Amino acid sequence: MPHPGSWYGLPEVSTDSPLWTDEETVSVSPSTIEVLSKCPLRWMVERHGGEDPAQLASITGTLVHALAQAAASGVERLELQVRLDQAWAAVDAGAPWFSRRERNRVQKMLDTFMAWFERSRSELTQVAVERDLSVQVPRQADGPWLRVRGRVDRLEVDEQGRPVVVDIKTGKQPVSRDDAQEHPQLAVYQLATQLGAFEELGLSEEPGGARLLYVSKEDKKTGAAERVQAPLDPDSSKVWLATVQEAASSCVGPEYTATESPDCPRCPARTSCPLHESGRQVGE
Repeated sequence: MPHPGSWYGLPEVSTDSPLWTDEETVSVSPSTIEVLSKCPLRWMVERHGGEDPAQLASITGTLVHALAQAAASGVERLELQVRLDQAWAAVDAGAPWFSRRERNRVQKMLDTFMAWFERSRSELTQVAVERDLSVQVPRQADGPWLRVRGRVDRLEVDEQGRPVVVDIKTGKQPVSRDDAQEHPQLAVYQLATQLGAFEELGLSEEPGGARLLYVSKEDKKTGAAERVQAPLDPDSSKVWLATVQEAASSCVGPEYTATESPDCPRCPARTSCPLHESGRQVGE
């Protein structure tokens, strides 16, 4: 029998150093702010190898985004079909019947996106697709230096010339309209706009709101199901700035809080989480 000193859970902690020093700048993305706000431990585990990018859902999402970018850039539908067929030939989706079903689902999401794109041109004008952003965020007195970095799926301007970020989602269940108003990722995009993320494009720092675009759901009016977040006002901007600052502080480490939420059953970090049976140490 192995010596108790070698049992799982008993060795010394490998390190108690934070991920960032006081002199370094913490970089977070709009999407990670959402995870950090809900559960810092999940962010830490996913960020350091706890999420499988080879899962079919991840591959499908990447493919849909690439095809939507090509479509918005003017690539003809026939060429999009060819690109989809070529890409799907390299995807291992399991049984042939399941692969055909998933391939058809990708095609339908692309068609739904194109329907939205064509119908939305009366109110939105495309500025950029897959646009990088990087903006310094004001620092809390006792917090880390902070920068928001990321990439927006679509950058549009509305009829008043205000920037509108549109984030494409391939998930099957849209958030509620009420939840969209408090959606962290959209709010951080708007906050970044106010901090000058798109000023080099000559765009206003006054956001025109932000949108989630669910291409897995058809909508007779808009083409794809939209969830719209209203433009941030001065009060909500202050609230979201504090949220970003607190989220950045929570990811510095070396300790990370585990927080229970409705997302727990589908969390990829639950087998490393002390709040759940599968994540508790054997010597507990």
